[in-house]
Amino acid sequence: MKNQMQKGFTLLEMVMAMAIFSIISVATVGMVFSSFSLRDQTLATTRTIEALRVFNRSLRQAALMARTVSGGGSFIFLSSGNQCWSFVFDSVSQNIRYSDIVSPGCIVDPNPSNNFFQGTTKIKSFSIVLLPIAAGGYTIEVSGVIQTVLPFASYEKAFSGSFTNVIDPS
Repeated sequence: MKNQMQKGFTLLEMVMAMAIFSIISVATVGMVFSSFSLRDQTLATTRTIEALRVFNRSLRQAALMARTVSGGGSFIFLSSGNQCWSFVFDSVSQNIRYSDIVSPGCIVDPNPSNNFFQGTTKIKSFSIVLLPIAAGGYTIEVSGVIQTVLPFASYEKAFSGSFTNVIDPS
């Protein structure tokens, strides 16, 4: 009987193959998590900047249209003849509670229930200062810190803005 050759891999070949496969796997997983992190960093930055843009536009529009302005500190109430706006900082939910009521003779809502910012965006601090203008109206100074948190990254940005409300005395 002839000596039959054994077919298969040696232990050394198996260990080498597993080592190469492990190195490739670790590198691949690292690249996947890096791409998730980069994606979330870009998305968090974009969401934060867009949220601030929309907030600034809303507050600017309310300030331009308002006939009465009150508040300061963590809230501001604005109203015109047929539209009322409320912006109230809620430190528990870390959001701005907001209402925009369109109705003749409306009254501002001191306890609005709608969150201005979506769930992943939080307001870390918020402050409003009303400075009277001699001719009538106010300069509304807003400042704070906004943060968007996603699973693999977050982005935080300090913000400030100044809006002028001029009341026509006629």
